[in-house]
Order: sequence, then C-alpha cells, then structure tokens
Amino acid sequence: GLLGMSVEPLTPEIAAQLDLPRGTEGVVVVGVDPSGPAAEAEIRRGDVIEQVNRQPVRSTADLRAALERSGDRPSLVLINRRGNSFFVTLRPRR
Repeated sequence: GLLGMSVEPLTPEIAAQLDLPRGTEGVVVVGVDPSGPAAEAEIRRGDVIEQVNRQPVRSTADLRAALERSGDRPSLVLINRRGNSFFVTLRPRR
C-alpha cells in the first residue's frame, strides 16, 4: 500500500455508507498498517482523502502521483471522516 495504507476509489455507494455529503470526491482508505506512516498520522479505515498538499485527489492515481511528488518530504493530507474535514501530516519513512 501507499505509506502503510490501502485505498480504493470513492463510489457514491461507499460515500452513502460513510454518511458523506453528496458530491464528496476523493479516495477511501480501506486498510491501514498499524505500524506504518498512515497509522502514525492517525489515518483510519473509512477515512476519505480529499487533498494532498492542497491538490485535489479524485483517484488512486492522483494520490500516488501527489505522494511521489512529495518524495521524502511530509505531505499535508485533507481527510474527511464522516463529514468532518481536517488536515494530518503524513511523514514517509526514510
């Protein structure tokens, strides 16, 4: 997975299950490695990643590209958890 998490595209069905507002875009976290960088950033299963470094994430490819651009630098990630949006810092392992 990417930095200790597995993601899938956010479908309208999944968005409804997660109580997200209609039109929410992003990718949904479906798994988190308990010892990985995502877990350290408090990212949880069911979280939706909407942005990385203020760039919108609409697909798993967008997420991968944004994280690759960050390289070894931390990424500012906008998470939507059941309708509440907040930023976390995702720090890659060296």
